[in-house]
This record gives sequence, structure tokens and C-alpha cells, in this order.
Amino acid sequence: MMDPRPEDHVAITNLLARYCLCLDHDDVEGWVALFTPDGTFEVYGRSFDGHDGLRAMARASPGGLHLGGPPVVEMIDVARARTTQNLLFVNREDGSSRSALYNDEVVRTPEGWRIAKRRCQFIVADGLSDRPSD
Repeated sequence: MMDPRPEDHVAITNLLARYCLCLDHDDVEGWVALFTPDGTFEVYGRSFDGHDGLRAMARASPGGLHLGGPPVVEMIDVARARTTQNLLFVNREDGSSRSALYNDEVVRTPEGWRIAKRRCQFIVADGLSDRPSD
């Protein structure tokens, strides 16, 4: 692994910030566009694949505030990176919250950096889990 160039770090950080903001504003199409066409999102022990799968997952998910921490960015090569980011989600309906950790694979595309794979694990009393504690 190598450290990212400053311009790549900024672009990847902005990608992940847009991820949170699109969800906060219920901008499903904007959110889906942050992924590669074959991108995947793993959460709740399931994988949502491609833009259609991502779109269906986002439309069925509860709305709320996504507070993403600054990501750690590690370059694999000039066109691929891994990121780790913490998250606090606050449900807009009832104010309940969940803490989570995102692990990503992002890739450079002609449109800029995009998410190829994102995995969400919830922070629970025993560590990390594919499901939040009740």
C-alpha cells in the first residue's frame, strides 16, 4: 500500500462526503451514480449489486442523517484504493442511532473516483457485526 497523492485523497474524501449527503437528501440517483455500474454494497449480511440493486436498497432504507468521519485512504495502485470510514446514522423518524464502519474499494474512472465495493459493519458491544444490536 502507498499513501495517496493529495489530489486523490481530496477526490476520494469528497466522493465519500457526497455519499453521505446524497443519502441525507434522499437523492437516490445521485447516490447510485457514486458507484461503478457493477458496484456492490454489503450490509445486513446481504449484497446489493449493480445500479438497480443499489437503487432498490436505497429506496427501501430508512432516511436520516449520515455522519461520516474522515476516511483513511490507502492506495493499491494509481487507479485503485481502499478506504475505511466510521459512521453515525441517526434515523429521522425516531432519533435512534447506529454506529458503523465502512470498508471500501474505490476505483478511478473517466468520471472520477467511484465506489466499486462498500461493506458496512455495525459497531456492537462485541466488536463488528453484519447486523446492528437491537
